[in-house]
Amino acid sequence: MKRILSLLCVCSLLVGAIQPMLLFAQDMPRVMVAVDEKIDDKDATARKVAGKIEKALLEKGYRIVDSKQFEQVRGRDLAMGDLNPTKAKELGRRYGAELIIAGGAQTMFGGERETYGIKTNEFTADGEVKLIITDTGEILAVASASSKKAAQGKAQAASKSLEEVGDMIAAELMTQLDSKMKEMKEKPIIVELILQGVNDATLVKIESELPQKVSMIQSMKLRYMEGDAASYDVKMKGTLDDLRRVFSAMQEYSVVGASGNRLDVSTKTSGVKKASMIMSSALEISEFKAENIFPAQFVYYSKNPIGAVTLENTGKTDIKNIKAKIFIPNYMSLASEQTIPLLKAGEKKAFDVSATLDKDKLQTVSENTVAQIKTEIAYNQGGEEKVRSITKPVTIYSKNSISWNRPSHVGAFVTYKDAAVENFSRNVVGNVKFDPNSYPNASRNMINAMKIWDAVRAFSINYVSDPWVVAEGDVLDEIQFPRQTLAKKAGDCDDSSILIASCLENLGIRTKLIGTSDHIFIMFDTGVNKKNASRVSLNERDYIVADNTVWIPLETTIINKPFSDAWKMGADGYYKTVDANGKLDVIDVRKSWEMSPPSNLASDEKVAATPSAEEIEKLLSADAQSLTAGNTEMLNQKVAYLKGQNNEQSANEAAVLLANAGKYDDAIAVIKAYKSASTQNNLGNVYLLKGDSLNAYKSYTAAVKSDEKDGGIHLNLGLLKYLGGDHDGTVESFATAVSKFPSQEQAYAELGIENIVAEMGQTRAAERNVVIDKGELQSLLFSALQDLQARKEARATSRQVRRGENKFIFGGRRGIDPTALANIKDFLYWKI
Repeated sequence: MKRILSLLCVCSLLVGAIQPMLLFAQDMPRVMVAVDEKIDDKDATARKVAGKIEKALLEKGYRIVDSKQFEQVRGRDLAMGDLNPTKAKELGRRYGAELIIAGGAQTMFGGERETYGIKTNEFTADGEVKLIITDTGEILAVASASSKKAAQGKAQAASKSLEEVGDMIAAELMTQLDSKMKEMKEKPIIVELILQGVNDATLVKIESELPQKVSMIQSMKLRYMEGDAASYDVKMKGTLDDLRRVFSAMQEYSVVGASGNRLDVSTKTSGVKKASMIMSSALEISEFKAENIFPAQFVYYSKNPIGAVTLENTGKTDIKNIKAKIFIPNYMSLASEQTIPLLKAGEKKAFDVSATLDKDKLQTVSENTVAQIKTEIAYNQGGEEKVRSITKPVTIYSKNSISWNRPSHVGAFVTYKDAAVENFSRNVVGNVKFDPNSYPNASRNMINAMKIWDAVRAFSINYVSDPWVVAEGDVLDEIQFPRQTLAKKAGDCDDSSILIASCLENLGIRTKLIGTSDHIFIMFDTGVNKKNASRVSLNERDYIVADNTVWIPLETTIINKPFSDAWKMGADGYYKTVDANGKLDVIDVRKSWEMSPPSNLASDEKVAATPSAEEIEKLLSADAQSLTAGNTEMLNQKVAYLKGQNNEQSANEAAVLLANAGKYDDAIAVIKAYKSASTQNNLGNVYLLKGDSLNAYKSYTAAVKSDEKDGGIHLNLGLLKYLGGDHDGTVESFATAVSKFPSQEQAYAELGIENIVAEMGQTRAAERNVVIDKGELQSLLFSALQDLQARKEARATSRQVRRGENKFIFGGRRGIDPTALANIKDFLYWKI
């Protein structure tokens, strides 16, 4: 539209100039006049109204599109809304028209009249047309008129009425055009520029250079490529003829054709070509969007959209089996291709496109790089294969870049299977010795996490921050892959968090990343059920309960400080943010892998040697002693307070704390005088932990008699039976425990069965000598949840373990293997 208005403005300025019409006519736009004319509802062969409009336009210097070229185009349909912006542009390009005047006119016989003895025929005519800009489909002006004429002959009367309507409409159109021209003369226009003799590489240079060399060009948008020719929509100031003169004066280009709103230019380096044979196609790539690429997400891009292509079928027939390709030279080995089965006539639809990127090439991207991404469509039109393409620049960020607008994508950096991570983690856990008496309450996950922390701490990693960078609307951060941090021995909070998370995940310990507005730290799953949280800490703000277990946060900015310091700072930071209702994104690493699987792009980095086991053990021992001292102090204060309450509930709370701390005799002494089901259950747990199977059995039996509805007591009894080798009794007690709840789901939650199964299902290299057969216990627990027949089959195939050892009074000598107890105590059900 802007192109036409500017051209028209120039035209109106030239009208008053004393110049031959032939000179300025070249600068005037071409107009297509399509008016449906009818006489008594029948098509009129003579173009009376259209002729009058064309005559007025010619007098102003406009160029007219020959009506024979568009005989099938219905002007009335176009004027009534059949002309959308895409179709208007298509018609403009097909017929070389910048303006379309479309509408209809009709005249109807009104009857015979007799005046002074002379009979005449009267016709009444009316008409309406719209002036439409082909660039946008915008209606620039509307004109209408009506007339009544009489003559002796019907044909003469009909013609006169239509001619008068034509004169009136033409006059009104010209008036409106002049007014619009004055308003729009300074606004830019859009023309089509065909560049011949180009390829993907030269296009990039041309797109950047042309707007600088040709000042009237404001912007260029690539529409498509066909062979060695590219079609652009050019936004510019001035006229098409102005642009033609500029290109004619340039040494590197040659103008080979100009018509309507289109200019064909050939690059002289490729040899001067004839006017392009590119013709408008029914299928257009109306838009191509591609997002900037984060190399670490290369697995994500193979399954999820990297961009979208919008296709529009402007034709009147459906197009089938459209092949769409995406290709990024140097970063893809093969193009990613998909077939679009059908695009209906008139349909416009966006299609997501994915890309399989070359991991080896991405591994070399150490800084932001600009590449070219190309989309190509191929289809069959009229028996001829058509190929159109668009190439546009795309930024490939550094392989370490991430945008926190998509926090879950951080999972790509947690490369827990990287050989460097696995060697480091397994060597540390397997070779670093730990005295369980130095930290009696520690779960296996806690001990292994402490080992990993102190091993990384022994590396003496330097804290080096990297600033966030804003690039093309993305807020970017740099994250090192774990191997890089082990190699460089330097990094910031996210680097150390990713390293710790990778090592722990390699050991089967679940991790989550905690993101605030400007910081990231980590928490890990201790494997301790929430019912036993006091075994981790007596301070509820020292840990986080998630997924039914106890999690410990660690502040990784102090990676060179003791584990206890990192724990305290992590917990304080977490709860301060929670209390202030601040931004807190908790990213489950394993869930993040579902979107962005681990993508190791640092496999060529050589890591530093792992610190010696002796060095790590010194740090680990100091950490254990510090944590034990802190826990003991809290325990003594808490127990003293509870004892002072002098009631059964407080006594039971104190007993649980003492038992979890390994002070079994003190725990027994606190609750021995009470006889309720809760106390007898808890007393049975203490005896079991102490290794006294006889008194444990007596206490559980007494508890069951006092409260037959509590499934937790049966769970404990089943664990006792399992340790005694009574597998049938184990299954029976487990099944009874579950049956006491309205649903299995509630039993799972209350008894911690899911966590029991998870614990039993984990087998680690550091546990080769564990006596308890976790696989069998897991099988028995599952058997208890099945029907009776399934349980019978499980019993028949159950393998007996530790035959002749550790039998209870109902099966052998007194006593429980202490190694097995260490793995059972997490599963016990305490009743307060």
